[in-house]
Amino acid sequence: MKHPEDHEILDWFTQNASKRERAFTAITVKYGERLYLHIHRYLKNHEDTNDVLQNVFIKVFRNLNSFNGDSSLYTWMYRIATNESLNFIQSNKRHDHTSVDGTFIQISSDHNDLPEAELIETFLKEAIQTLPEKQAMVFELRYFDEVPFAEISKLTGTSEGGLKASYHIARQKVEDFLKHKLNLSV
Repeated sequence: MKHPEDHEILDWFTQNASKRERAFTAITVKYGERLYLHIHRYLKNHEDTNDVLQNVFIKVFRNLNSFNGDSSLYTWMYRIATNESLNFIQSNKRHDHTSVDGTFIQISSDHNDLPEAELIETFLKEAIQTLPEKQAMVFELRYFDEVPFAEISKLTGTSEGGLKASYHIARQKVEDFLKHKLNLSV
């Protein structure tokens, strides 16, 4: 099934209520899965991901008339999804710790019972979490979503050269982290 072009979707949105609904449906069908996967990389939980995705689509629908076309529609929504994910993480940070007699301890999961592929995926997620926020975003956009540096530049307002350097550094950090976790020497 061929998805409508973004300009068609935007045109529908400016018309009557029936066309606006059609535009919104087209956006959710065309971009829903990609946005879900992006959000899930941050949240790692299906229910939270669905909640944030719903918030993203609400914001998209409310603000689509302010979309100015400086980037692709997906890039604009990707930025909204990233911001909503980071806001969700920030507002729920207190759930990642527990208090014992006034001392906070971080809760961590045990990796010993995971199959090898899941273990590597878990280590990859851990490696990405060690990166500074911008490096992590650049790494995920480029590595997982294969977004061109030109699009990432529009999304972040950073030069392509700066992004390439950031990606290279992030990739090296992730590689070193995985080598250490997997006890590989090279």
